[in-house]
Amino acid sequence: MAVLAVATGCNKLKLYTVDKGEAIATAGGHELYASDIASLIEPGLPEKDSLAALQSIVDTWVRKEIKTAAAEAALSGHGDDIEEMVAQYRGALLTYRYEQEWLADRLDTAVTTTQIREYYDANRDGFRLAGPIVKARIARIPAGLRQSRKLEEMFRSDREEDRSDFLNICQKNQYRTDDFSAEWTDFSTVIRQIPFPQSNFDDFLRTRKYYEVEDDQYKYMMAIDSYRPTGDYSPMERETGNIRKIILNKRRQALLGQLEDSLYTSARDNRSFEIKIKR
Repeated sequence: MAVLAVATGCNKLKLYTVDKGEAIATAGGHELYASDIASLIEPGLPEKDSLAALQSIVDTWVRKEIKTAAAEAALSGHGDDIEEMVAQYRGALLTYRYEQEWLADRLDTAVTTTQIREYYDANRDGFRLAGPIVKARIARIPAGLRQSRKLEEMFRSDREEDRSDFLNICQKNQYRTDDFSAEWTDFSTVIRQIPFPQSNFDDFLRTRKYYEVEDDQYKYMMAIDSYRPTGDYSPMERETGNIRKIILNKRRQALLGQLEDSLYTSARDNRSFEIKIKR
């Protein structure tokens, strides 16, 4: 038989039998029963820990009830408004749950590359870039390093072997590297990794494929492998996730429209509603 231990006067413990539904606290005209919170306390806890958990749960409940009672008293003149809001929220929640369960068996979530391409081609102007994007690499090595020039040559090289050797050296010596070459990234995100005073990003990217700057501690190097300027089209590969969401949302809205029309037609045929507007 499940029981809960509650502190009473003189630090004694009282055992409440969950099955009896005994009240263990009252506040704001409401009662909290042992059966309400039995599942919230981990079974098998030491007596001290179990009591601490129980007291915390009860205290939280009491505080919530006191606050609710105070709110009801303060807003007693707004009862109709509150009830209307509650009714609206309940209706919205029920509708949402119903729609999600109805969609679960009907929504086709498979989106093909062809469908993504077709949407991208038909809506290219909606994928204009608000700022330049790049595929780039960044490295930071100690300032004044004797082999600095050699490392720079390896970093700037187009040969995969040189790039691999450069990364191995950096990993061995714990030099920092940031690789943005695998996917398109906002240039504003890339330059957060280095000191970069220029404000006109597009002018810089039109004329520079390499940038370096040095301070008292480090030499920073940035290589731009590819870039697209502000106003250009964002590559489809970068928008695939967004397009998939758009396509699924369109399907979802179409299905929900069908559901609403079906419910309306059925209710009309069964004379379940009446519109009394005179024409």
